[in-house]
Amino acid sequence: MTAVVGALWWARPSSYPFGPGDRVTVTLSHFLDHDVAGPVVLLAGLLGLVAAGLALRRPGSPCWFLRVVALLEVGLFGLVLSDAGVMSLFGYLAAVATPAVVLAVVVMSCLKRQWPGLLVLSVVAVLIAVGVTTGLLSADTLASFAHNLAAAFSLYLTRLMWTAANAVVAVHWLFHALRSWGVGRGRRAALPDWATPGSAARWGRIATIGAALCPLPYALYRLTWLTPWPVGGTEAGPADLGTRLQGSLIGVAALLACVPILGLISRWGEVFPGWVPRLRGRPVPPMLAVIPGGVVALACCLSAPGVVVGSVLSGSPLVLLFPYPVWGPLLGAAVLAYWLRRRQGPAPAVPGGAG
Repeated sequence: MTAVVGALWWARPSSYPFGPGDRVTVTLSHFLDHDVAGPVVLLAGLLGLVAAGLALRRPGSPCWFLRVVALLEVGLFGLVLSDAGVMSLFGYLAAVATPAVVLAVVVMSCLKRQWPGLLVLSVVAVLIAVGVTTGLLSADTLASFAHNLAAAFSLYLTRLMWTAANAVVAVHWLFHALRSWGVGRGRRAALPDWATPGSAARWGRIATIGAALCPLPYALYRLTWLTPWPVGGTEAGPADLGTRLQGSLIGVAALLACVPILGLISRWGEVFPGWVPRLRGRPVPPMLAVIPGGVVALACCLSAPGVVVGSVLSGSPLVLLFPYPVWGPLLGAAVLAYWLRRRQGPAPAVPGGAG
């Protein structure tokens, strides 16, 4: 399939979603035209077919050619053809889902009279008051917000899907690269000192706190759009209230992203809190945190090269708002530390639920 896509990009320039004409400039693919990217992707697809054939012919045996090809594929599809579009897609989906998630937490917590619900309810009440006062929650603003969101997805959805597809290909080859070195196969070896639960708890706490701080610059930047002095925007007016609501929701989603990250070092990240129906007091399955945390960490790492290059070329502090080069490794380390601690055995259940 990769070879077919490369041939299509090479033969039909109009089918190529990246390059100098791309609306998204914070990416390395912006510097690759179709006559370069097409044959490179075609060659990558052919090399992948050869490597897969060798792997099927000699299953289970190490193959240097497979390792080299896998690393090249990860570099091409992960660092060059993937970009921050993956994180943008996550951000917009999180912004749309945020009101429903907040409502669910408030309802469940308040029914159990737990402090998360009361705290979130207080914050939501303040935000609603601000929204009504500024006009951000009027019917016209909500209609403008829905129109802007639909227009953004219509304009960028195909481009984002190509970016997500490249990220999936990169993850596929990363999996094969790790497997070729024996990662995840065979019997467990003795853990080095840094990988013991005690050591992982120490350095994992530092990595987790650092990762939780990374979304804050962008969250605070977007939350200024709730005020009469929006950073990077214009003065409040009827024409741009929908845009300001859109940015504010993304800011709230970025702020709430700190919560599950801190769960990697919190009790409620190991045992379901008392306000969670049916699951209260039961151990949290480790992979319930490892899989989404690992996906976001990998997406940050894939987004990092384009953000760094875009920040340097534009001379803007873009990398400070989107600290993906730091956030990705820190979050990856935090998730790894959580897994190293939890893999030794399930957390003990708490009778009557965990608060």
